[in-house]
Amino acid sequence: DEAFCREMDIDKETLEELEQVCGVENLKCAGEDYAIIPENTGLVTLEHWKKICHEHNARETALLKCKHSEFDCALRARANGIEAKDPDDLVKGPEIVLTVCVSFPRDPHRFKKCNVEFLVLGSQKLTELRDKIPCVLDKQPVGDFTENIDHPRDIKLKDICPSSFFYIENTFFNDFRSPTNINLAKVVTDWADDNPGSTRVPENWQISKMEDCTFNELKIRLGCPYRFLHQGDCEHVVVFKDIRIFNQNDCKSRSAYPLAVTRAVFKSMSCKVCNFFSVTYVTRNDSLSDSDPSFFCEACFKLLHFDKKGNKLGNFTVFPYISPASLD
Repeated sequence: DEAFCREMDIDKETLEELEQVCGVENLKCAGEDYAIIPENTGLVTLEHWKKICHEHNARETALLKCKHSEFDCALRARANGIEAKDPDDLVKGPEIVLTVCVSFPRDPHRFKKCNVEFLVLGSQKLTELRDKIPCVLDKQPVGDFTENIDHPRDIKLKDICPSSFFYIENTFFNDFRSPTNINLAKVVTDWADDNPGSTRVPENWQISKMEDCTFNELKIRLGCPYRFLHQGDCEHVVVFKDIRIFNQNDCKSRSAYPLAVTRAVFKSMSCKVCNFFSVTYVTRNDSLSDSDPSFFCEACFKLLHFDKKGNKLGNFTVFPYISPASLD
């Protein structure tokens, strides 16, 4: 308290008065209907939420779509109704809830602004959000499928290359949970050191561990685009859209967070041969195809690239295709 008084240049009596007037207990109030948004608040965020939640009906699936994402009111209602598994799983207050929007990798030819929104607790580690971020690269099976199309698919790229980092307010938060993880941010920082004055990376950057940092410890700006990078050069934009106090209508189960409340809109890609079934294989440098890469369903791929005895025809490299539409 003495250090706080010196920092604020106030006496103990003033500090005690501030504790009584501005204490956490004064922020609590009787139960409110969170679905009712006051009129004429002048807040742009609340007006936006009014449009999203228009004609909300928790008993039916109210799916509100835009070009790149969809908001499932029933999904949010079910999530809010999740109860704690046991007393240890109960969210204990005071707690804050952040709305975090994570984009998919930018591809101007496919999906530019597709994203998924999560609700995270302020006391959670950054690694808990990292493990929930969906990406097709993390799900990509590892192995030589060109010579053995039936190669096991249980080992994913995320198991082999788990290194990643968040870049938030001039700090690189690396994932060092595994002893095999590398400092993925070093490539960026070395490049910035070699090109002083010609990059937008500030000189006073810092490096930290995401497994040791909670969201409460972050210094963030709402609406500011931050970065999440993994698999070498796969980049996702991360935006903190909202921050509020946990209330009685929120999901009570701590283990359910980070909680996805929106999902991205993707269309399944059709096989280039039959144009009917979904793609399961993608080939590169395919001597039997007129395009590179080429996308095939399982039946068309095997009929075109193997004879009746199962012998390989032509030259090509094949990989299992992971559709963004299949991501959780």
